Amino acid sequence: MWHLMNENPTREKILILLKKRGPLAIEDLGKELNITSMGIRQHLLSLERRGLIAYSTKRQGIGRPAFMYMLTDYADDLFPKSYQEFLLEAFKDIEKHDGRKKIDDIFKWRKNRILKQMKEMLAETKNLLDKLNGFRDILESRGYFVEVTDSNGHFRLQQFNCPIYKIATQFREACVYELQMYKDFLGKEINRKECLADGDLSCTYIIPKKEAEKHINT
Repeated sequence: MWHLMNENPTREKILILLKKRGPLAIEDLGKELNITSMGIRQHLLSLERRGLIAYSTKRQGIGRPAFMYMLTDYADDLFPKSYQEFLLEAFKDIEKHDGRKKIDDIFKWRKNRILKQMKEMLAETKNLLDKLNGFRDILESRGYFVEVTDSNGHFRLQQFNCPIYKIATQFREACVYELQMYKDFLGKEINRKECLADGDLSCTYIIPKKEAEKHINT
């Protein structure tokens, strides 16, 4: 059984209730959960502070408007999703009906799109270290956990999480084009020493300083 908030079952019940019923007033939540309005307010305040709920006002005839509480997009991400499974099934269908070449094309298009975005976002950075740090920040915004370390004549870039890990283990084109993107962006002498899809602890890239600087400055 999955849980949204193991530390507080009442707040979990509030989130599930809002998921099932949509926006609800404090009074409605109190009746459903058999909790006083004051108690509900305390839980709602905690959830609001965490960015899990928001509220809007709704007029109900004469008198003060009611506050209607609802889930935020951030809260919706707490509920189970199966995007990876869906994508794996989609890739298998593509391979079956259109062939492996189409899979290769998809990852090539993805690489070119991300590479274009990277170049535009980091166009003003000329120094290799600044470029690597900017590169790391962009990767982390996409769900990677990244460390960049300086080791004499080269930099070491390690990715400790792959957002498409399950896909990469079955469709290694993902890894092929990731390495190609790094080479296109940071220099052709880059090589990958370790790979998560091979069972290693990280995807580890070795980036020679001199060759990368030449690539950036040309």
